[in-house]
Amino acid sequence: MASFFFVFETAKIIFAPIERCLNCKRNFDEDMKVLKKLSNELNSLKEDVELRISAECHAGTMQTEEVKNWLEDVQRIKSETESIEQKAGEKKFLLRAFLGKLVEEKIVELKAFLKKGKTFLGLVKYFKYIIVGGGVAAGYAAREFDRQGLKSGELAIISKEAVAPYERPTLSKGYLNPKGAARLPEFHVCVGSGGERLLPGWYKEKGIQLILGTEIAKVNLGSKTLISAGGETFKYQTLIIATGSTVIRLTDFKVEGADAKNIFYLRELGDANELTESIKTKKNGKAVIIGGGYIGLEVGAAMRINNFDVTMVYPEPWCMPRLFTTPIAAFYESYYENKGIKIIKGTVAVGFNANANGEVKGVKLKDGRVLEADIVVVGVGARPLTALFKGQVEEDKAGIKTDGFFMTSMPDVYAVGDVATFPIKLYNEMRRVEHVDHARKSAEQAVKAIKASETGKEIEEYDYLPYFYSRSFDLSWQFYGDNVGDTVFFGDNNPLSPKPKFGSFWIKDGKVVGAFLEGGTTEENKAIAKVSRLQPPVENLDQLKKEGLSFASKI
Repeated sequence: MASFFFVFETAKIIFAPIERCLNCKRNFDEDMKVLKKLSNELNSLKEDVELRISAECHAGTMQTEEVKNWLEDVQRIKSETESIEQKAGEKKFLLRAFLGKLVEEKIVELKAFLKKGKTFLGLVKYFKYIIVGGGVAAGYAAREFDRQGLKSGELAIISKEAVAPYERPTLSKGYLNPKGAARLPEFHVCVGSGGERLLPGWYKEKGIQLILGTEIAKVNLGSKTLISAGGETFKYQTLIIATGSTVIRLTDFKVEGADAKNIFYLRELGDANELTESIKTKKNGKAVIIGGGYIGLEVGAAMRINNFDVTMVYPEPWCMPRLFTTPIAAFYESYYENKGIKIIKGTVAVGFNANANGEVKGVKLKDGRVLEADIVVVGVGARPLTALFKGQVEEDKAGIKTDGFFMTSMPDVYAVGDVATFPIKLYNEMRRVEHVDHARKSAEQAVKAIKASETGKEIEEYDYLPYFYSRSFDLSWQFYGDNVGDTVFFGDNNPLSPKPKFGSFWIKDGKVVGAFLEGGTTEENKAIAKVSRLQPPVENLDQLKKEGLSFASKI
């Protein structure tokens, strides 16, 4: 028995150094993991500080000597840490033993620099999900998050506007009515699609943080960091880009006098408020509408309803040339002229005259004419707001390229609405669509995809049927599908008819691919949507013209 204990004690003495070595190796490996983790955190923090400085936040208060020294020290520590990691990779026992103490000291140093760097940034706000942009898409995305399951405090919406998401199309329609004008809160999302009105209190009740009146100035998708123009820092796990579009301004092209007062653009609530105030002060005056698209036609009608003398100016041979055919456009132009609106085609505004108060008084046209004007409304198009993300995500057709789930080339980053260039399955091509219907549906699809990826579920790819609509005066039209190929016009497009009803089919490769209808009922509009998606074959265009709307209704 004594000999057994002697052998046991001898073995302990022999193996003790080996055990200490193994423990030392385990401790060293654990310390190296901690060192690497802290080093990555410090590098990410350094990028955030540099991003804050480049955004010129806090009126330059970040540009201190202390911050400069901290950045230099972080760069030094990064080099020293990389050297340690390189030596540790050689796996030489004596070298590792020598490095052990150095690694421990470097961990202490990294923690101190992390703590100091965080004081430079101040309070960083962390959210599981952030939506950048507070328009229609943001509101519909918030509703879908709530439907899918959302914990309080997980979601934030950061918006430059000072109000909760609202139905933007109202601004060029009901908002400008002289009687019974639409006003918030009645057109907050999601009433535009027949859903619940999401008032500011709804977001609070759901634990969704509305960060309003806040413009994001810098974005680093790699470090998942957003910096506001006011210096706030936001971190996210998943980002939805819903920044929408901004109007194209005549000042962008240095048009003479384009900065005069009472020249308006219509995109946000503030724009609409300024226009309505001017309508009151310039009562029964002269209005010039520049542009013959959506905004031009809808605002032109609204200004006439407000008893203004209205002139519309656009360079194209007819209004809405990207969609309307000649017979369709001829109806609307004649209808508007019968309402007292003057239309000037084939020329553009090249300058503006102003009075001593800087208010616009005249519009100079390229053909030499000068139009009197008390109010000018410009609607010459929009461009997607993607500048913050350039160089960080793949782009296509002036937008951010996504897949059928609206995921971008950057993991955990989604893009919806106007900014997204996405695959349209129906036509097997990539497109960017600027319309409220797509903004709503793409936002919902992105949220479903995000939630599905978290739970390992699968959802169907986005299968969108392009849809556009407009309302002005007593008119209302809808379009579905694609406006390519041959056209077949049908119906009564006499502008003097008490209830005109007419439309057009677009035929490509022997199939109906698109349909337009003015004055349709709910069921008739559903019929043209259905025929545009199913794309039934057409053998005889004359027969199609004869059947007209009944062709769609029988499908």
